[in-house]
Amino acid sequence: MNIGLAIHNFDPKKGGAERYAYDLSASLLRRGHQVYVFCARAVNLRGATIARFDTARFPRWLRSLTFALGHRTHSKAFPLDVMLGFGNTLTLDVYQSHGGVQRVWMEREIASYDDPREKRIKGALLRRSLNQRVQRWIEEYPIRKGKYSRIVAISDMVKGHMMKHYGLGENLFDVVYNGVDTEKFSPAPAETRRDETRKILFSAGNFRLKGLSPLLQSLGEIAKETKDFQLVVLGRGRQERYADLIDRLKLTGLVTFLGETSTPEEVYREAYILAHPTFYDACSLTTMEAMASGLPTITTKWNGASALIGPGEGYVIDDPSDTTGLSEAIRALFDRDRRDEMGKKARQKLEGYTMERNVDMMEAIFQEVYDTKAK
Repeated sequence: MNIGLAIHNFDPKKGGAERYAYDLSASLLRRGHQVYVFCARAVNLRGATIARFDTARFPRWLRSLTFALGHRTHSKAFPLDVMLGFGNTLTLDVYQSHGGVQRVWMEREIASYDDPREKRIKGALLRRSLNQRVQRWIEEYPIRKGKYSRIVAISDMVKGHMMKHYGLGENLFDVVYNGVDTEKFSPAPAETRRDETRKILFSAGNFRLKGLSPLLQSLGEIAKETKDFQLVVLGRGRQERYADLIDRLKLTGLVTFLGETSTPEEVYREAYILAHPTFYDACSLTTMEAMASGLPTITTKWNGASALIGPGEGYVIDDPSDTTGLSEAIRALFDRDRRDEMGKKARQKLEGYTMERNVDMMEAIFQEVYDTKAK
């Protein structure tokens, strides 16, 4: 099949959706398909046809709009059998949003602000934002107009939000969870594990939305009892925003900011726990990678990947602001036997969610859409 996909920046280092687009394209090429990537910027991928086109750089709303319109124009020049869209295009066959429903994300984004005054201001700005309105219009256009064949939800949570928000029937959806490279993300050998300071991992690009503040507050309570732990913060977020909070909670020396790394799997192997008290994640790849690495994970019901955490495999709390519940979960995982048992079960669960499985399911959906169009 000739399969197209559209992503503004076709670069696996830029984010979760970008990494997925790159990995999916590489897998489809290995299976003998032709892949056409519509983008403004890209890294090279041998065998793929990279169709670059210019978009406005500023403001953001105009960049999004010119990308959607440019894709509609440029995609007509290629012999596509199936077009995959990520909520950033007006024309597509298979709709797969990696950000979930934009309106739901926006309300959760507002909820993630600690300061009531800042929350009111940011809420007002976001709800009136031209950029948000344009992105929402692009995201909703194919759904409202019925210009799609199948909808792929990357979690059951996203499926539920889309059904409720758009009034869609369950029969229109396929649920395909993200896939993980379970060879790359694998547990550290038991013999390399040492009884050292318990490392709690937090990994995110947006520290605020993913719940770093409530995590620090929870650890501030734990630090009153023991300082035998180290919070390791991985990602490109703004660490200076948390300096005063860390000082006030007497966590100085107990928090390490690593920044970004090209080898996150090594950081996972050195950690004991993943704490991801997110305010919103359509389906956190970080959560899945940590589970594949044998880490018991603490997250929230606002993470689509939380559906993968069964009894004895980690902890799911209802509200990211529930610092008491978060503290209790962390304390529970200070018990080595419980931690090891949960980590083993988490790894076993994720062995069924490989990237190959994801591509198998996507390929079957593409084939179904192609066959229907060919009739």
